[in-house]
Parts: sequence; C-alpha cells; structure tokens
Amino acid sequence: MALKQKKVGEPNRREILKYGLYGSLAPGLASALWLSGCRAERYKKRPWVLLVSVDTLRADHLSCYGYHRNTSGAIDRFAENALLFKNCLSHAPITGSSCASILSGQLPHEVKVVGNNSPPNKPKMLAEILRSVGYKTMAVVSNYVLRKGIGWEQGFKIYDASFGDREQVRRTPERIAEHTTDRAVELLSKFQDEQVFMWVHYQDPHGPYTPPERFCRMFLDHGKTAVNLKLNKTSSGQGGIPRYQKLAGNTDLHYYISQYDGEIRYFDDHFNRLLEALKKMGKFERSLIIFTSDHGEGMGEHDYYFAHGDNLYNILTHVPLIIKFGRELTGIRKDFVQHIDIVPTVLKILGIETKYRFRGDDLRRESSTEREIFAEMISSTNKYETKTSIVLGGLKLIHTPVYKQYELFNLIDDPYEERNLIDDPKYRQRSDDLTARLNRIPKGRLLELRKGSKRRKITNEVKEKLKSLGYVQ
Repeated sequence: MALKQKKVGEPNRREILKYGLYGSLAPGLASALWLSGCRAERYKKRPWVLLVSVDTLRADHLSCYGYHRNTSGAIDRFAENALLFKNCLSHAPITGSSCASILSGQLPHEVKVVGNNSPPNKPKMLAEILRSVGYKTMAVVSNYVLRKGIGWEQGFKIYDASFGDREQVRRTPERIAEHTTDRAVELLSKFQDEQVFMWVHYQDPHGPYTPPERFCRMFLDHGKTAVNLKLNKTSSGQGGIPRYQKLAGNTDLHYYISQYDGEIRYFDDHFNRLLEALKKMGKFERSLIIFTSDHGEGMGEHDYYFAHGDNLYNILTHVPLIIKFGRELTGIRKDFVQHIDIVPTVLKILGIETKYRFRGDDLRRESSTEREIFAEMISSTNKYETKTSIVLGGLKLIHTPVYKQYELFNLIDDPYEERNLIDDPKYRQRSDDLTARLNRIPKGRLLELRKGSKRRKITNEVKEKLKSLGYVQ
C-alpha cells in the first residue's frame, strides 16, 4: 500500500515512500526522511482518534437505545451531541473475529480470523495506516483474548495488555473498567502534545457478571417472580446457564440480567471519567471518538442464556455505534450499517487516501441503496457448526449448513427474530435472492480457514483461561 500525499517535499520523496516504506527499497532511509520534521508540520491539524469498544455490550441494554433502566447516563450524554446509529451490526458474535473487522475494515474470513484466533500479519490494520502518517498509536485492552504477543499489537507503538485483576469467581485475568481508564488517561496525558490514535477495549460487561457491590444491588427487582434456570455442564448457553457464568447458588433469570446491567452501569461511570479527562486536556471537541461493542449477549431469547459465539441472531450481532466529531456529526440514523464502515469513515474524515479498497462506506452519508451486511461464525461449543447470515433491506437470512437450515426474519418488524418467514410464500423470491448472495462465501470455507489459520501452540494454563471465558470446551 502507498499513501497518496497531497503535498510532497523533495522531488524524490514520493518514490522513496512508495517503494521504501512499503516495498523493498531502503526502508530505513524512507523512515528517516519521513521522520525528519515534515510529519509534525504536515499533520498537526489532524484530530485525535479514539476508538472505544466494549466487550459483550448489547445495544438494547443502553438507555439511549430505549432500555427501560438507567444503565448508561454517560453514554447517553455523549450520544446527545453525536451521531447515533440505531441499527449497527457486527460481523461475528465473538471478540476475535469482530475486533479483526473493526480494526481492519474487512470481513472476518477476508482477514482469516475465525473464532478467537489472532490476525495474520498480511492485512493492514487501521493502526498501521495511522502510524505511517504520524499518529502515536496506542491500545489499552482488557480481554485476555486480545493479549499481547499473538498478533493483536500489529501497528500499535504502545500495546498495553496488562491484566492485573482477576475475575471474582474465576482465575481468568482481566482489567476492570477503573484500571483500564486509569491507564488510558495516563497515556493520553503523557502524549497529549502528539497526534494520538488510541483503541480502548473494556472487558466489562463480559461474564461472569460481578459488578462492584453498589452496582450489584442497583437493578435488583424483588417484585418479579423468579424464573429458575438449569445449570449447564458446558460453556453453552443453550437451554440454561453456562458453567462459566454460575454465580454462587443463583439460578434466577432476573438476577443475572440485573447483574449484567450493573456491569454496564459500572463501566458507564468510568467511560465518563475518560470523557472528562479529554475535556480537561481540551481534546474532547477536537477528537474523533467512535463508541461501539464487539458483540452482544443472550438474555434468554431463543432459549439462549448469558453467552455468545453460538448463533447469529440479533441479540449477538446488534451493537451500539455512536460517533462524535466536534459538532459536525449529530442526530439519529436508522439505516443498517456495519463494523467495516468504521475504518473507511475514519480515513475519509482524516483525509487519508490509500490504495486499499474497502467494502464499507463513509458513515457520514446515508447510503441511497440497500447494502449487503454479512456475518459469520464457527460455534465455540460445536467445532463443526458454522453459520453465515446476510442482511439486505431489513430482511435477514441465516444459513446453518450442518443442519441444512435456513431462517428468514424481518428485522424492521421483528428485531428479536421471533417469526421465521422462510416458508412464507410472500417471501420466496426475496429468500432465493438472499440465498444466492449468501452463497458467495463458499460452503465449508470457514472450516477450511480454521484448519489453515495461523495456530499457536497454547499451554494448558492458557487453555484453562480461555475455557473459563467460555471460548474453549
């Protein structure tokens, strides 16, 4: 890839950058020239970029998305002067695949990330592009899946994956929202005179749902009749509570939902701290801030509880997306958008041209045509079960090859996908069209990618930590 610069200094610099920085000629010389003083002058007016992603956060459990509980005061205030997308969809129901799409602007199978394996080095990530034009690229992550040393740090000058906390009911390392925000603010303060791109990934509200005591009691509703669920012996959430989610002797559906909401409310306090720090630095109104989540979480819909990774229903793929850029982007949009729109939007706003062709669109403008939005997965609890889905014009088709099953839903009228329309004659033509479009991903391709993906030998200790997160059986 070569960046198209609008202004060039010495006559030979364009070729040095093109063939030296990204090709095979004189990489050291190209870097030296690039860093020789022109960078700060040329790019000093570009804004900071903050990408904030929250693990396992359902859009419909935020007050600004219509939730009946006050879970998200800071997020709501942030959204008031930003652009909120009511219908943003992720491309996978699991952290690895989803984050790969967020960071690359490509679909999971295009960057060869299936499940929670790490990205290969070939695809260019947003951090690499921004670093090449002078940004100080930093990441503060909190999920063990995104740990350092397996590829996620690609493009980041500073990649902080220090997991100093332990989950209350498991030995899994994590970093809670308080400490994540502490480190993010520390780095932003240290480098506040530089061009900054920071990715902050919060682990809260990923299960098990154990917010601090004050938030633990905040949403308890003793007036509701208990709905007691069975405890599953595996990490699957189908039909009952996954083993890694077990909270003492509690089996009540409403209790688990209250604790999930408490986790969101706890995170919200520290998101507020992050925003306040930006304001004190004078960066809040001068930064491009993107807020989203990697995927959702089952709360009993489709008989699926307190888990993710095993289906492509809206409960797992509908995510929040809120973008703030000064006062330029405001309002609410109801058209369907997707995670791979984020990278091209950032590059367009910053005025950076690349030779990469992105499938996504610039989110500042609503598309006048219907767009295909794909999602894909390999079940975390059944290694032979893959699913793919496509959304087009509000209709969603899900295909599960191992069961030769198709499901069709109208997301506009039925966002929780309770009515399968696949056998409705009125939808036969649309269903056939969606099937043809979905079949562009060759059958079996996801399983092939899993077998051929870059596999790193993991220790028994790492395997146990991933198992406790629900990612390994």
